[in-house]
Amino acid sequence: MTRTLRLLLAALVAVAAVLLQPTGASAAERTVTYTVSTRGAVAGDLGYFTDVARDALTDPRGWSLGGTLAFQQVGSGSDFDLILASPSVIAAASPGCSAQWSCRVGRSVYINDDRWRFGTAAWPHDLALYQRYVILHEVGHWIGIPHTDCPTAGRTAWVMQQQSISLQGCRANVWPVIAEREQAGSRMGVPVTWSGIEARYRALGQGGGILGVPVDWEQRSPDGAGAYQNFARPATIYWSPATGAHEIYGAIRGHYGSLGYELGLLGYPTTGERGSPDGVGRYQNFSRPGTIYFTPATGAHEIYGAIRGHYGSLAYELGPLGYPITGERGSPDGVGRYQNFSRPGGASIYFSPSTGAHEVYGPIWSRWGQTGWELGPLGYPTSGVQAVEGGSRVDFQRGHITLDAATGETEVVLD
Repeated sequence: MTRTLRLLLAALVAVAAVLLQPTGASAAERTVTYTVSTRGAVAGDLGYFTDVARDALTDPRGWSLGGTLAFQQVGSGSDFDLILASPSVIAAASPGCSAQWSCRVGRSVYINDDRWRFGTAAWPHDLALYQRYVILHEVGHWIGIPHTDCPTAGRTAWVMQQQSISLQGCRANVWPVIAEREQAGSRMGVPVTWSGIEARYRALGQGGGILGVPVDWEQRSPDGAGAYQNFARPATIYWSPATGAHEIYGAIRGHYGSLGYELGLLGYPTTGERGSPDGVGRYQNFSRPGTIYFTPATGAHEIYGAIRGHYGSLAYELGPLGYPITGERGSPDGVGRYQNFSRPGGASIYFSPSTGAHEVYGPIWSRWGQTGWELGPLGYPTSGVQAVEGGSRVDFQRGHITLDAATGETEVVLD
């Protein structure tokens, strides 16, 4: 491996360490030292092996336990030796080892050069991820954690499962799961500093909670600002420094996905899913700011910006409009925006830069529609529904519509 590539890998490791830093991470409480060497006739590059090992061992998702356990490479006198070894060297190291696999013998952690360079047929991800997995698996044995089998088909495998041989129905996984990190902390005498996502998942009951078991590992978001992890419900926990960690699932998650997830117009969740005060619907808030509302009758729809602000001034779903039945849409004239709501008889909020946001509903809404909405002679609303003597009224750019409460009749007046 060239010096340039090694420097690039080191830079990527540094970025990952910052972006995946756990909430409330503390200084290391114990340092573990290790050496790196080769043994026998190996074809793998020692410099690259060293860099990948450093990446895997210092990543907060791994045995560093969020930063409380530090791994430091030394020249000699180490706690364990990490060795890239030829198959024949490993086969001779112990009766329990074979030429086919990596193996830990005492303080020697052997990584099989063939497996290092070619991976295995059981591993479905790329070789770089396998290389991190196999280091963490064998170092896990040095920590004192034994092999485990796939606990539940469809979930991520534990890192101490022999994923090189068979996934047993689990999904391939690079990083220690919560239970393994707890074991490692206990054996090494240090606490685990949980990431924001891990802390939220633990608070929700882990696999026995509303999200189900994990189906992948914690990963950086494509925007580089946050992180996420997916679960079996299906569900996701998102985290960013500005918003913290929040779960999203069900119909609201499905609609969030249709909008581009955290890269879309709503940004990251700022709450979990909540029940609406009327006991009928559900909602969740996002960082734009924005909200997705859901009811069985209306489905899931987003609301944001000036229209959401005006909707809030009308008491949200408890007000006269009810729940959104569409997302925000552009008006046909290319100037304004509008959104429709569930109030019987029809309801909308319209917005334009010159008029602001205003609600229209009921018979006035229907009569305005008969005139051609904002494209008709009245233009956009300049007021919401306001009480007047004998009924109600909405003002528009070029007139108004009144409703007679006694007769239900409407009148259009042009300026």
